[in-house]
Amino acid sequence: MVAEHHAAPSFVSTFAGSLPNRMAGLCVTGLLLAGCATGDIAPPVGDIDLETRDVLTQTIELLDTRYIDPLTPEQIVVNALDGLTGIDPKIGVEMTPEHVALRYDGRDLDILPLPDMQKEDSSSGMWADVVLRGLAQFRLHSPMLRLSPDATIQARLIDGAMTGLDRYSRYEGPEQARNARNRREGYIGIGVRLVGGNGYPLVKLVHDNGPAIKAGLQIGDQIISIDGIDLYNQSSLFASDLLQGKADSIAELEINPAGSNRIKTIQVVRERVIAPTVFTALRRNVVVARITGFNNDTARSLAAAIDTTRKNNNGHLAGVVMDLRGNRGGLLQQGVDVADLFLAGGPIGNTHARISAARHVFEANEADLINGAPLVVLIDGNTASSAELVAAALQDRGRAVLVGSTSFGKGSVQAINDLINSGTLTFTWSRLSAPSGYTFDRIGLHPAICTVDIPADDIDILMQNAVAGKKKLDALMVAWRHTNYSDEQTRRTLRDTCPPGKTAGELDVDVAVKLIENISNYNMLSVKSDTEIADTNLFH
Repeated sequence: MVAEHHAAPSFVSTFAGSLPNRMAGLCVTGLLLAGCATGDIAPPVGDIDLETRDVLTQTIELLDTRYIDPLTPEQIVVNALDGLTGIDPKIGVEMTPEHVALRYDGRDLDILPLPDMQKEDSSSGMWADVVLRGLAQFRLHSPMLRLSPDATIQARLIDGAMTGLDRYSRYEGPEQARNARNRREGYIGIGVRLVGGNGYPLVKLVHDNGPAIKAGLQIGDQIISIDGIDLYNQSSLFASDLLQGKADSIAELEINPAGSNRIKTIQVVRERVIAPTVFTALRRNVVVARITGFNNDTARSLAAAIDTTRKNNNGHLAGVVMDLRGNRGGLLQQGVDVADLFLAGGPIGNTHARISAARHVFEANEADLINGAPLVVLIDGNTASSAELVAAALQDRGRAVLVGSTSFGKGSVQAINDLINSGTLTFTWSRLSAPSGYTFDRIGLHPAICTVDIPADDIDILMQNAVAGKKKLDALMVAWRHTNYSDEQTRRTLRDTCPPGKTAGELDVDVAVKLIENISNYNMLSVKSDTEIADTNLFH
């Protein structure tokens, strides 16, 4: 990393009295380098990392123009500087309409003018310069700040800039961002998970259809060396890094196979590996598909698994149970694609935002993978985001019956932005609505059959009660879909009708399979919404 060093300022401003008077005094004496008189901002002073400036410029630009609720650059700048209190709590920042006041350990340091928003050349870079000037001033007084590495300072500034945003908005440093990217998009490697640190690393997991399993690696094998590098007492992270590399390159491994006393050498070709998210089983001609998340391969894997199971079952399937319990979401487009597998045309959902780039209308193609066979979706209090969109689309369209508990209620979409420091800035930029038009954000989805707190021997009674209560369910769903987005009390009351939480394990699957086998009950509970709802309070 190359840093540009500037000379430190030759003065330290100290002042007393009320803030407006202090500002006036500084403007008169000229200590702000003529900033007060002209509204211009002098270049930042102090030790400035150019990468930090670029990262800040990106952050300010993205949050100012793309976050779901309008923000002002002034808010972002002051919050960014205030984030430095996470390194040194003696740092203090205050803002007036035109200036930022800096304090350290209760003492006044300086006042920085803010860019003039009326000028055509006002830019995110100018706002980033204000932060850097503040950083330079604080460094003069804070030993803790001077000793902090650039990555830590960047993280604190960006975390600070995001103060007050919703809980799904976050900054991830380079290492975290890489791991998250690998989960979404896969990585170039051999497809194993290791346990290390004591002796030689052990193979804990081998991904299906990955290079490692093709080369014969098995759970319990010891990895002695990778490309000639001995791994004794090395961490799993160290070994995993060695296994990653360029696509089609060869990793040479010395391994001690499980249960063997000998060491052998194998060669494994590195490929793109995407962790599996779909796990299927067949129960009484019903495919039970557990989906743990949505990455780049989820929809394809689900379609392939159902097709394979159908072929192996002489082309016959009674239906599908899609288990989305505990699924916290993932890639939005993959959620759309999964819903599309079971819908023969028509709406899947919409996104709503203040900028056009974040507004989308999702429509299904004219094909249903299982040709209208019964579909049951399992949800619980940890079913969220993309998983909720799948369930909402299928419920609203009358294509599936939901079983379990009320879901989490995360109907917002996050944009993931790569930053110049290899970290990522993730923030909410739109909200989702189901085909009927309501948003499930902060309310979730209500199942047709609630399995919260029921004993295992009550399945028949549970089914009978669900069918008998169909009119009550219809009225509840009307209220659910028409609830004002800002009416928190009503939303909590509705959610309490089937409290969100973990549901009864295999019992949910048993209920789903039995429902598929009783087509009259299934048809009774899978009636689509026939209303179009415009939630005009989504944005303000």
